Amino acid sequence: MPELKDGTEALGIAAFAQSIMTTDTRPKLASACFRVGKAEVRVSGVAKGSGMIHPQLATMLVYLFSDVSGTPSQLKQILCRVCDETFNCISVDGDTSTNDTVLLMASGQSGAKLEHGRTRSRFEQSLFDVCRSLSEQIVGDGEGVQHVIHILVEHARSREEGLRIARAIAKSALVKTAWAGADPNWGRILAAIGASGVRIEPGKISILIGDQLVCRGGVRCNFNEAKAHRALAQPHCRVQVGLGRGSGSAEFLTSDLTAAYVRINADYAT
Repeated sequence: MPELKDGTEALGIAAFAQSIMTTDTRPKLASACFRVGKAEVRVSGVAKGSGMIHPQLATMLVYLFSDVSGTPSQLKQILCRVCDETFNCISVDGDTSTNDTVLLMASGQSGAKLEHGRTRSRFEQSLFDVCRSLSEQIVGDGEGVQHVIHILVEHARSREEGLRIARAIAKSALVKTAWAGADPNWGRILAAIGASGVRIEPGKISILIGDQLVCRGGVRCNFNEAKAHRALAQPHCRVQVGLGRGSGSAEFLTSDLTAAYVRINADYAT
């Protein structure tokens, strides 16, 4: 028993984050805190994930810790809503696995109770901030990633429709390799939208890369290719799609697909 006890001494959250890394190049940590009355509530998290990242079973481990006081049911409801807006809206390579965990643990030591509306809303916002940071770190540290792409789909009939289209764009190998070369190839994006399974109206679609309107009404615009190229060459770039169908919108975070990704996975023994 003494030997077991010695092996469980706390080394800190940074050491824990380091210990769960595989093809990650850096540990992933985030934290937030807020005050409710005299109580200070802390939310912290660590994550592991670099390849095989896509909603619905990813090679991702996320551990979240808080000293808020709440029931398992209260915590689960909040966590599900937060995950839907963060970890379920990222993709590196479109591949999945059975190794997928988001675990939230709450000690209750702060004394702040989730049954109080103000505590609940502030806790949910803090948990969202932590999970958003971790999800962005996962994509930014994706295998071989050079460019992180922020996809915004607007004017869909629903958020679900917007997400379906965003995921189709994020999974397209042709789109992702174009991004690797900072190529503003709007035709590949339009093709991915068409392959999403959503019944689109091409004549209503617009696409922006950075601040450049590259497609309107389903056809090419007279845009500045050099500016669009420079936007995609940045570490972060926004790609905006307008569907002209409704008021639904969805945001999704993804990356390019580079030769480095191929090298990592062409020689990776399991």
